[in-house]
Amino acid sequence: MKNKEILVEKFYQMANLLIQEMQTPWSYGGDFLLSHSEIHLLEAIKSQEGANVSELAAYLEITSGAVSQGTKKLLDKELIESYKKKGNRKETFSRLTPLGERICEGHRKHHECMWEVWQEFMTDLDQNETQLVSDFLEMVTQGITQMIAQGERRLND
Repeated sequence: MKNKEILVEKFYQMANLLIQEMQTPWSYGGDFLLSHSEIHLLEAIKSQEGANVSELAAYLEITSGAVSQGTKKLLDKELIESYKKKGNRKETFSRLTPLGERICEGHRKHHECMWEVWQEFMTDLDQNETQLVSDFLEMVTQGITQMIAQGERRLND
């Protein structure tokens, strides 16, 4: 195989592993597994303190229905609790429980471990190599974004 073909093959291997990682439930310190969407909803509830369902949906770029379904799962796992704000009986808000806080900390450590591996590689790169990797990743991101947009347009035609 030529070097460029090997590079493309390695890229697709990496992309497939990322997809697999995103689809694999993880334990972040609790007695249960959390999906990618559950842990990121939990993180959003933590970082967007006091946000309602619509605000969380906008922040995560998902539907309000998906946020409602996700919060129910997190409530069932006792990672969040619901509450009402004074003067607002209509909306329900969520906040992390101590267990939810512990799980968020476990997720942060998970990302730190991944970062350490990447950091080892990146410290050996000079400025030109860093720019080359950055340009490649930007090109891939733009290409995937365009493919997704084209696919959405085909569905809407």
